[in-house]
Amino acid sequence: MRALCFLIAGLLASSNTFAQTSAPDVLPVTEGTSSSTTNNWNVCNETSFVLRFASVYIRSNGLRAAGWTNVQSGACATLITPKNSPRYLYAESLSMHRGGIREWKGPVKLCAAESNFESETTDNCQLKNMETRNYFAVDPAEQRTAFIEPSDFGDKAETAGLQRLLQDAGYKITRVDGLSGQRTLRTIRDAKADLALDKSASHQDLIAALIPAAETAREAVGIDLCNDSTARIFGAIAIQSDGNWASRGWWPIEPGACAKPYDHSLIGTQAHIFALQENIGVDNEPAPDRHLRSKSVTPAQFCIAESRFAALGRDKCIEQGYSPTAFRPVPTDADGQILRLTDADFVNGGGDGLRR
Repeated sequence: MRALCFLIAGLLASSNTFAQTSAPDVLPVTEGTSSSTTNNWNVCNETSFVLRFASVYIRSNGLRAAGWTNVQSGACATLITPKNSPRYLYAESLSMHRGGIREWKGPVKLCAAESNFESETTDNCQLKNMETRNYFAVDPAEQRTAFIEPSDFGDKAETAGLQRLLQDAGYKITRVDGLSGQRTLRTIRDAKADLALDKSASHQDLIAALIPAAETAREAVGIDLCNDSTARIFGAIAIQSDGNWASRGWWPIEPGACAKPYDHSLIGTQAHIFALQENIGVDNEPAPDRHLRSKSVTPAQFCIAESRFAALGRDKCIEQGYSPTAFRPVPTDADGQILRLTDADFVNGGGDGLRR
């Protein structure tokens, strides 16, 4: 079986399809299944992203979900599973990759947590202080399951993964195509030298060494939107790329926390931000959101919507079903900016409702 990804850019999802067997809305619960006979189940990564996945099968005579297992591009993880055990998977790309989290998912909602976890399929996720993820079904007889992406790299996935991580770490790789051209080979040699790796180090060793380098590079670019106010805020951005405008939102940010809604260089983007702050009125009743104060005499307007949105262009917002709203410009003379919003940055006004 080969599972294709869904892309989430920050908070926003686009729904590509993937090949999978049909999955029920509710997982079957199998009790008393013997684990004396087992299968080796290979879960493989044929994408250009480093993934982490959560799996569901019979563990300790009960159907349980557990995560996370990291698997690098071109590599596989082997799970020892009972024969004929129901199986489900969910995977997502690690956060050091630019452009947001990508998901490999299905229709079955089960518990998961940000850090390592294990849960029963009957658990109430909220009561367990856990989130949910959408898992997909796998044929219990299947010995190998591969995560793929539209480019379908196959046995070129390791090279494609190296190319993407080199890009993420700031090296000049123009294409992620899985082909070992002269530029790729030269950049691999340079990266090994920069990371103090032996020339004979494997591609998998280099991928492992590039992960922290990519994390460090990502921290230095884009927009970090930080909430130094006393209430939760919802952030949105507007970015110009290749001459085209796009606005996106919403990123919920708790007091004292930060979010990174954009993780590429700001130079040449003419970036803007907008935000709403939750507002509590009389008798602790919710009141219209407070709006980010504009600092421009003639503020730039972009399109927003009530719920999560991704609007192309900045004209004819109303005709497209959006609302035009004044955004605040972001300095774009550096690769990255940290923007801190306080209570003083927000003013009362007619709200469009809370962003959720």
